[in-house]
Amino acid sequence: MAKPITRQQLIEQATALFRMKGYAATSIGEIVQACGISKGSLYHHFASKEALGLATLQELEAYFDEHIFAQINPHQPATSLAAFNLAIEEFFWQHPNGCLLANLSLEISAGEGPFKQGILDFFSKWQSCYYQAFNDFYPSNKAKALSEDALAIVQGCILMYRINGNIEPLQRQQQALLKLCA
Repeated sequence: MAKPITRQQLIEQATALFRMKGYAATSIGEIVQACGISKGSLYHHFASKEALGLATLQELEAYFDEHIFAQINPHQPATSLAAFNLAIEEFFWQHPNGCLLANLSLEISAGEGPFKQGILDFFSKWQSCYYQAFNDFYPSNKAKALSEDALAIVQGCILMYRINGNIEPLQRQQQALLKLCA
């Protein structure tokens, strides 16, 4: 007999599997097995794997909104950038399989899909955090360019951390971002 599971527990388990194996490579069977539930229990909470995937993205974005993106205070850009950087580092230290949305973006095609807009919105928020931090120190166009570069470099560091387990490049990059606000 399958054990009862909450929607939240299902999202957490699916997130871990999607982050580790990828969305496409993770089957419904693997999710239900990891949760110790039947497929019917999964479908009680979600109509499809796609609906579960979208819920994992929404859950991650809500977490970042509350715990990471909220660190940026445009009235204290340098101080809040340090807190923002630390929150990012701590999150990925706890989740060494990389950024779920970056991983997923590598899996989707260039065309429209159910995850594309959510991924775009998430990274737009992340870039906006950098922009807010840099905007007090640089003209708008320079702050925008720096924010685009910062996001790309930090995501590259997160990817490399997933590959080689070395978080030091991310830490160095975060320090370099703080120097931009000095």
